[in-house]
Amino acid sequence: MTIKQKRSSVAGKVPTTGQLELGELAVNTFDGKLFLKKSDGTEEIVEVGARWGDFILGLVNTALVFRWNGTELMRLDSSGNLILSGNVTAFGDLS
Repeated sequence: MTIKQKRSSVAGKVPTTGQLELGELAVNTFDGKLFLKKSDGTEEIVEVGARWGDFILGLVNTALVFRWNGTELMRLDSSGNLILSGNVTAFGDLS
């Protein structure tokens, strides 16, 4: 048995409720996002696995990189160095 979802390779493209059947999946191969049509009385398209906006954690060479909406915020390299971008707020004892 083969399961084939609808797919697009266009950046930012999201399917409409008219393009998917209830429960059908669609994948955007450019953005790496998966979508599902659901209904709780009102049909809508939801991103499967979506979190707080576009937050991505990934491995770049030997560094662990955290990105928010495409902007690198933090990098932990293989030597244990933590590099932060932007303002840092700390609470508690920093000694």
